[in-house]
Amino acid sequence: MKVQMLEQAYVLSGLSIKDVLEQKFCVFDLEATDDQVENAEVVEIGAVRMDSTGIQEEQTFHTYIKPSGPIPQPIAVSTGIYNADVEGSPRFPKGYGMFTGFANECIFVTYGGYEFVLPLLQRECARHGLPEPANPCIDIKAMFAGLHPEVEDEITMEMMMDYYGFETTSHKSGNRIGNYMLIGHIWMDMMQELKARSIQHLEYPEPLIVKRFQHPSKRSVDTGSRKVRFPALTDSQRKIMLSILVLFFLTMTLTGMVDLFTFRLRWNGGLSGNGNPALLIVFLLVPLYTVLLCLTGAASCYFFREKMRDGWYSGGMLSFLVVMTGTISWLAVGYYYRIFHDLVGATSESGSTIFRFGEWDQYSNTAFINILTYSLGISLSLLIGYGIAFLTRKQRG
Repeated sequence: MKVQMLEQAYVLSGLSIKDVLEQKFCVFDLEATDDQVENAEVVEIGAVRMDSTGIQEEQTFHTYIKPSGPIPQPIAVSTGIYNADVEGSPRFPKGYGMFTGFANECIFVTYGGYEFVLPLLQRECARHGLPEPANPCIDIKAMFAGLHPEVEDEITMEMMMDYYGFETTSHKSGNRIGNYMLIGHIWMDMMQELKARSIQHLEYPEPLIVKRFQHPSKRSVDTGSRKVRFPALTDSQRKIMLSILVLFFLTMTLTGMVDLFTFRLRWNGGLSGNGNPALLIVFLLVPLYTVLLCLTGAASCYFFREKMRDGWYSGGMLSFLVVMTGTISWLAVGYYYRIFHDLVGATSESGSTIFRFGEWDQYSNTAFINILTYSLGISLSLLIGYGIAFLTRKQRG
């Protein structure tokens, strides 16, 4: 089965289920932290087994799943799932394992599966290194489009409920998790429709075009004029970001101290100040700065790799990083060329005011400790993170 997403529709092809009325089904639905797949994490899964004889209400499945971060308040309000509800619940790998065990040898039946549910499960599986669900999947929205090609409007749950005679007032559009029973009843009516049309095998020899949801997302986390683009940070990711901020301000302060308090370069070729205290600061600054570069590169790699897995490649961002690194490199080279070659008359007369290759003294240790090389290191770490992300990228299924 292949689903090709277009701007306002998707194309379904390759779906083939033999003897569909003889199969066993797992009707399920889930709740997530966002309506956008690239931002979402699963927080709840509910399911029930059924076959052509009816829904087996005694065989149901339900679990909350604890996401990597807190549930955004707008999502909690719209779904009715709060942080307290998922506290102590299994993480996705365990919850997903229980669900796939429950759905063993069944065909999935869901609503919005091709647009959201399956892509989200595939993304979560890729994120956690788990195998993607192998069960064939029937999306009742696409099936309704196939059975009723005369319908030109977007196919909604309310439309199908009205068509099959269900009370639309009992349907809560903001909280879908209890809807797996409703999905099951609609699928039961669809199977009766298949039987009445003598359709034994569910096959689509020609691509089926289904209109996508076009309404604005009700659950997007809106913060003014922008939207959150990534899932909530995990505890470890928050600690890394805090460490980056702390190290940034600490190393910036130490870098400023090297120049401000211990090193003075006069543009007539002379030096003032005492380089000895700078050596002590450098011994503290270098390891902290090294850790900062490693953490910055790792964060950059995670950022870009997550977006690349969803097919996002920002040529503008890469160009910005390259231009920024090139500009700082040019400024740094020009600055050091003046220091090393243009200025003379320092403590040593070997072609440089403060630096002699192969030697280390109280002044030469400060030569490369300034805002130019500091910024260049940050820029290079971001660029390297982008490169590693590109080389280790994996497109989501």
